Amino acid sequence: CGAKHWATNFMNLSLIEESLANFHSTLMSMGKNEAEDTESMEEMLTGIAEAADGIDRALLFANGLKLKTDPAQLLFDYIVGLARTLVGLGDEKSQKYAAQWIEKVEEYVEAFESNAMQKVVLSLKNAWK
Repeated sequence: CGAKHWATNFMNLSLIEESLANFHSTLMSMGKNEAEDTESMEEMLTGIAEAADGIDRALLFANGLKLKTDPAQLLFDYIVGLARTLVGLGDEKSQKYAAQWIEKVEEYVEAFESNAMQKVVLSLKNAWK
């Protein structure tokens, strides 16, 4: 069964949601102690890679269900959370990676999200420019 079972994917997304919240908190609290910041950043980069991998697996799973709805509707919050974390890292490579993730939800955003959220998504997409 593994990652092909819906319960596994929902449990994984729950863990990813918690991780994304922790990443944001860590980014907000950095800058007080250089040694701790270095250690936190190393752990966070590993966690971000794991979150991205988990979201990608969930996206593949959702696409495989062949639903009549865009999988972005199910994964929008996770993808935006990941993109916010990547942009928050501040380097161009991470910001470009965030833009690649945002591209996965653009059509959904244009069709269903508010103007305010569309502006947020556009800002995340263009952060590296």
